[in-house]
Amino acid sequence: MQLTSGPASSVASLRSLYTQNCRCHRQQQTACTALSESEVWHSAVSRRNALGLLSTAPLLLAGRQTAASPGGSSQNFSSLFEQRVQEIQLPNGLQFLVLQRTNAPIVSCHTHANVGAFDEVSGQTEAPLLEALDEAFYELREAQAGSSGPSAAPLAQRFARLQRQAGELSVSNGYGALLSRAGAVGLNASTSHDATKFYISLPANKLELWFALEAERFQAPVFRELYTEKQVVAEERRSRVDNAPLGPYQEAFAHACLMNNYGRPVIGYPDDVARVGRRELQTFFEQHYGPRALTIAIVGDVSLEEVDRLAHKYFGSWQQPTTLVQPAPSPDLEPLPRPTSGPMRLDGVSAAGPALLQAFYRPNMKAKESTVVDVISDLLSGSRLSRMYANLVQQERAYSAIAIPGWPGEKHASALLISAVPAAGVSLEQLDAAIHREVDNLAASGPTPNELQRIKKAAKFALVDAISSNSSMASALATYQVLTGSWRNILQDLSIIDSLDAEDIRSVAADTFAPNNCFTGYVQPLA
Repeated sequence: MQLTSGPASSVASLRSLYTQNCRCHRQQQTACTALSESEVWHSAVSRRNALGLLSTAPLLLAGRQTAASPGGSSQNFSSLFEQRVQEIQLPNGLQFLVLQRTNAPIVSCHTHANVGAFDEVSGQTEAPLLEALDEAFYELREAQAGSSGPSAAPLAQRFARLQRQAGELSVSNGYGALLSRAGAVGLNASTSHDATKFYISLPANKLELWFALEAERFQAPVFRELYTEKQVVAEERRSRVDNAPLGPYQEAFAHACLMNNYGRPVIGYPDDVARVGRRELQTFFEQHYGPRALTIAIVGDVSLEEVDRLAHKYFGSWQQPTTLVQPAPSPDLEPLPRPTSGPMRLDGVSAAGPALLQAFYRPNMKAKESTVVDVISDLLSGSRLSRMYANLVQQERAYSAIAIPGWPGEKHASALLISAVPAAGVSLEQLDAAIHREVDNLAASGPTPNELQRIKKAAKFALVDAISSNSSMASALATYQVLTGSWRNILQDLSIIDSLDAEDIRSVAADTFAPNNCFTGYVQPLA
């Protein structure tokens, strides 16, 4: 049964084909078609979202609901947490993390592929038909590029005809419908600069069905409807980037201020999408999606013995591709992606203006000060008690002012981004000065005792409702395992936050908000 498709290509957005071609319902696919630039812009890809796990009382680990207590014993939590999370590693390198919680007969599975847009390089009975479709695509691409050969019009007609014939052999929504009939919910995927993730929740007695399907689509992918989905990706880019009021400027700002692969858009460039065929897709998949690149977290009503049996049965014979390119781990002291020359500013105009952007360069999430940068972001805009909300929004200097601690990712050195919209009668220069006063005050004096206490409580209270779910726990485990090297670093972050004092925060703030560490963007309104 070929229900598979692959998430890899030389364009980040085409990784969404993995789930698109498994026929997930369109309303479940918002995240699958590569994050739009506006979504990346206004959402923090931050482990702060995983830190909510630390607020759960020990009983939550066993699956019993209880109120979280910010004053609870972190040592007790850490001990129980380490005891209950179990690890399996197959000989081929595939990792499984298992946490048994028996409060309900359900299980959540998160597959975390250690490949994202950052890793890309710039720029059966249906098998014969798919091969013919590929050949038609490459011939058409050459003709459109002006190479010698037949004119493009007949080739375009042949390509369209083969595409219709291939579509007739597809089973609409086969993968998603099969799992839905088995009681699965939340089938979805997401792609970012740092990773590609696939997730689902289903009845515990259907776990073997998920294993069988997941193993087949990774080990025997069939990239169906590639050319149809390319049109979907291109339309997503037009609507979310090219035709979005701030889309073109946001893309230009990232390209100008980030001198590593974070400067490229997740959704890719139009020419890249147009030129990708099945050969490029297959090559990228083989280079980046072997068993050593995957970590699967399973949380719910399941035993370690059962997961171990199914893992060996369905994934044990999967051989590591010789072409696999394992992403190199980011060093703790990775160079910051600052421009080496030219102005540290980009001016632009937009129908959505005025707007102000400030990118303060920061180390990757493996650096010792990374957790402190997350805390600094919360102090600036984490709540209605935050400094920028109280001193800018409530004082009518800005309509909005938010801080994103890891933009557009945290796996590599990136930026703490501040995005603000000035209130009526306030110029961009005035808003710029007001924001610098806030960050300079934090860099000079650090947080007040009340702020420090509030931040420590917030780190434990964050996302209590979400972390009571199997899915969020699975996400946290897989994310930490892949991006930091060990799920146990969840506990290290808790320890770091508990031990912070005002000087720790002030010192990191002074480095982050240093005068030569900011790239500024001014977006003026159209005349």
